[in-house]
Amino acid sequence: MTTDESIAIVLLGRGGVARSTTGELTELARQLSAQWPGVQVLPAFVDRWQPDLPAALSTSADAGARTIAVVPLMLPDEAALRRWLHKVTMRWLASRGDGGPRLVFAEPLSQTVPLPALLALAVRNALTHQPDVPAMVGDEDWQHDPKGWSSVPEHTHHALWCTGPRCAAAGAVALWPVLTSVVNDTPALKKCVRPLQTSCQYPCNHGPLMIVYPEGVWYGPLDADGIRHVLTRHVLHREVDPALRVHGPPQIDQKP
Repeated sequence: MTTDESIAIVLLGRGGVARSTTGELTELARQLSAQWPGVQVLPAFVDRWQPDLPAALSTSADAGARTIAVVPLMLPDEAALRRWLHKVTMRWLASRGDGGPRLVFAEPLSQTVPLPALLALAVRNALTHQPDVPAMVGDEDWQHDPKGWSSVPEHTHHALWCTGPRCAAAGAVALWPVLTSVVNDTPALKKCVRPLQTSCQYPCNHGPLMIVYPEGVWYGPLDADGIRHVLTRHVLHREVDPALRVHGPPQIDQKP
């Protein structure tokens, strides 16, 4: 491949809750960059991790890319999600106000011609070189999982934080560490709140979105200050913030 520093490639995949689930995409970007010297290759994630697509586009453009190719790697392909991602890129382009780079989308991975051949190769390699599952497990106690997995935590509230594609594009993934820090750094909250990531909760125009259970109050859009304010007021003071409430009861029973 020829060198062209005006081109950037964004490898776009689905995220996960652990670094191990996203490291493969980061490594793939590194390997592709090594094969195409001078071309920027960045990973980006549709949901549950960062950078999101707008952030990756900004990084590429700010580094001088005049053409950015987005390569969707999601399987199975979701046409509606892909169409929304096209809209995300258009909104990002409009937000820059400088004309911006040329943006193109590659065909979905499932529609590329070599994919069936690659899958057949993977199966042949597995049959020839990979050990059977019993050998892979070895002496591990495969019949039992840790006993601790049967213990129910003592928390009284769940803070369900949406990291679906639209909330992720609105900054929800970057705010997840803020939510966990607010809980872990506040002893009264840490004792009773369990923060959990979710996929899309659907009222996307209100994102970043959080639902606090068991009362079932939906809040959004939230920034870092809003997260701390809502959790403190809702969980510790048993009050609903009317300005940030999207749905659910406007008042909470005062009995904790």
